[in-house]
Amino acid sequence: MATLAQLEGQIQKLQRRADALREKKSVEVIAQIRAMMDEYGLTAADLAKAGSGTGKKRGRPPGAGNSSGTRKKATSKLPPKYRDPETGATWSGHARPPGWIKDASDRSVYLINGAAGSASRSGAPKKSARRGHAVSGSRASRAASKKPAKRVGRTAAKKATRKNAQSAAG
Repeated sequence: MATLAQLEGQIQKLQRRADALREKKSVEVIAQIRAMMDEYGLTAADLAKAGSGTGKKRGRPPGAGNSSGTRKKATSKLPPKYRDPETGATWSGHARPPGWIKDASDRSVYLINGAAGSASRSGAPKKSARRGHAVSGSRASRAASKKPAKRVGRTAAKKATRKNAQSAAG
């Protein structure tokens, strides 16, 4: 069995041989590169210019997107209102509901504690369409309780216009 000193000696000897081979190979590679540069009329400045990336690159810049195919999670500007107890995923209650709450019959189970008060504001005065006026039993509440005016469809309006035009002409 070889001793530690013998093994270290062999390692140094092999390292010297590897360095000599690398030096010999690099001389050959440099000679090939110079021959190609002469063949194509390139200079060291051309190589530096090509390596700096001044030319137009196609596609996304590095780090701009994920190439793994997974979508980046969109950040919401609204505070979360619902939380999935299993995964911890949240939803603000706006836009399309996520899969974990989509088919839930009672969404109040998923409400976050702080959002429960904002979900139903009982006791708080309701604001009317007019700025700064609370709605009470006055004109505003009576006007809100009236049935909206019947809307006339586009075809009904056309028929009425035709009828009016015919009666005026004839």
